[in-house]
Amino acid sequence: MWSISVIFLGVVLMLQTARPAHANDLMRLYQLALTRDTTVQAAKYQRDAAIEARPQALSQWLPQVSGTGSRERQFNIEDCTRANAATVHCNANTTSYGLTLTQTVWSYEAYSRLKQADVQAASAEATYVSAQQDLLLRVAQAYFAVLGAQDQLSTLRLEREAYAMQLRQAQDRARTGLGSRSDLEQAKSFYDLTAQNLINAQNALDDARLNLATIVGEPPGQMAPLMVEIPLTAPDPASAEAWVDSALRDNPDVRAAELTTQAAERDIWVQRGKAMPTISLAGTDARSIGPLAVGGDNTAAIGVYFNWPLFQGGAVTSAVRQSRALYHQSVTNLEATKRDRAQQTRAAYRNILAGIESINAAHHAEESAYTAMQAARHDIEFNVSPEFILLQYQAQYYQAVNAYDQARYSYLANVLILKQQAGRLAERDLAIIDSLLVTAGIEQ
Repeated sequence: MWSISVIFLGVVLMLQTARPAHANDLMRLYQLALTRDTTVQAAKYQRDAAIEARPQALSQWLPQVSGTGSRERQFNIEDCTRANAATVHCNANTTSYGLTLTQTVWSYEAYSRLKQADVQAASAEATYVSAQQDLLLRVAQAYFAVLGAQDQLSTLRLEREAYAMQLRQAQDRARTGLGSRSDLEQAKSFYDLTAQNLINAQNALDDARLNLATIVGEPPGQMAPLMVEIPLTAPDPASAEAWVDSALRDNPDVRAAELTTQAAERDIWVQRGKAMPTISLAGTDARSIGPLAVGGDNTAAIGVYFNWPLFQGGAVTSAVRQSRALYHQSVTNLEATKRDRAQQTRAAYRNILAGIESINAAHHAEESAYTAMQAARHDIEFNVSPEFILLQYQAQYYQAVNAYDQARYSYLANVLILKQQAGRLAERDLAIIDSLLVTAGIEQ
């Protein structure tokens, strides 16, 4: 019920009957980005590093074994007895080694650190999931940016060609005396204005392709365009608050912030635990090899040890205050994350509805502008309207064409953004967008 992908199912089935079922360029580039995008790779390694906090915390509850060894030479040892001689001073070598086995029976600090590590690992996993969903959106948006720049450049080229044709016609009429100087200058003005627009559009296309190449790790190559007419459906459920509830519950960034807050709260008890008693079981076996005069001996001991650090110069109290301040910071960050996700979700929901209206309005505007342009051209042929009117209608038409193209990309991007904010964006959603692309040789 919650998935927007369901509303595209009929369209996907229709497209699959019209062409072979295979991944298009959007999915191809996404698969490249999965293994080459540096942001996702960094998030993965950060997740892997954070997961190691748990075995490190668990190790405090497992047996600890340590060994010691030494080799000493002592000088002027008294009562060093030699055969057939009185007591004299002498030198001697002593070798000592030992083995100690320690098992923690109870430590509130170690207990709290283990609980904290569990939460930290879960938070890192949520952050990695967020990075994966963000990659889906970034690839799609970068792809749309390239297509949008291509469409804008193509529209500007057509517009420039149209103005060039009108300029030639105005020049021909001026030479024959049938046209005015004013008509010629106006046509030239519209034509000249397209030059800088073309340069800007080409730069925008180059930048968009470079941005996509940065994500996928190589030049994107030829890219399939979007079909002219795409399915337009409002979100289901038709309630922004329902999507906000989903975002506050399932969004991985919110979840990561919640877990970070729990870890910060647990850290307060970790710091307090440093001032609490610890109980451990320890066994020691030590040996010393050397003359009896220097104490060569074998010792073995086992026992239960109790340790209570009563005062540490105020370090523990300060650490608790610091940890408590960091906890309040994480609570504030959690609230900010929730507010941001709620705002982004409402905006995406509203933008989808507005996008549907914008696409329909832009489509009607394109048709109306084309009709007006053709009517103006017809009036000029019969000397009913001046040349300037056609130039204006022509400019309006190409603006409407560009607005329609860009509105489609914005709508699809907002569909993905809404699912991302709700924590439900998955690879299948990108595959649905991919199915709306037009492969080579397929009519739009």
